[in-house]
Amino acid sequence: MDTKRKQLSRYAAGLALLFSCVGSMQLFAQDPAPVAVTEEIELFNGKDLTNWYRFIKGRGKENDPKHVFSVVNGILRVSGEEMGCITTEKAYRDYHLTVEYRWTGRSYGGKKKCAPDSGILFHSIGKDGGFGDTWMLSHEYNLILGASGDFWTVGTKERPDIFLEATVGEERLGGKYYIYSPTGKTVRLTGNDRVCRMDIARDWADVPTVRPAENEKPLGEWNTAELICEGDHVTCLFNGKVVNRARVQPSAGKIQLQSELCGIEFRRITLSPLKKKLN
Repeated sequence: MDTKRKQLSRYAAGLALLFSCVGSMQLFAQDPAPVAVTEEIELFNGKDLTNWYRFIKGRGKENDPKHVFSVVNGILRVSGEEMGCITTEKAYRDYHLTVEYRWTGRSYGGKKKCAPDSGILFHSIGKDGGFGDTWMLSHEYNLILGASGDFWTVGTKERPDIFLEATVGEERLGGKYYIYSPTGKTVRLTGNDRVCRMDIARDWADVPTVRPAENEKPLGEWNTAELICEGDHVTCLFNGKVVNRARVQPSAGKIQLQSELCGIEFRRITLSPLKKKLN
């Protein structure tokens, strides 16, 4: 009987995996075919939100009465007053993304007690608001004071096909979050989990008084976030320095910029073709 039970258990597990894969295929089938970037694309034209659409939690698509997202004097302003994002109309793969941003110093709700926080969600798939009724399922290049360059998985435990693999050290930030290490052990993250940039301050805390990272500009000055996506490998640079690497699935999708109850501004959002691998 024990042998039969084990066989039935393996059979059930196999069916569950099959249905999960079929569900994933159906979800991917709804997404636009990703475009390989072969020439420079300015995703932000400095005038309006061409190439993007807005999504606000509780309001839906293109319903932004509080003007959370606006363009003023060539700057894309995200007030942060409501949770949401702007999302590219197209999906992309194999690219070098460069984003220039700065914090406005405004925050709302519970974020008044936290560090300025936003993010670049890449390889975004599925329906708008698929995660927390706010963002698409994706991966995140976190933009947060003192820790910009951390990776997050923006998924659920029910979607093991959305994962991030990284090499990490034995030490964990606050005993909880992994820290990237080029020579560490390999871990796979699903659901909503984090791999911190390798040079994160070990006393980093999500508080308003957090210090900028070693290579980060003071609050209100412009920083540069770069993401190099080549196949299923991603490399994260912050102000010109490599701070994180991972292997991810999915390996293509739309790009979202978050509104996460913190004010942030963008002046450059550029996709460039891949050139050469980093050491």
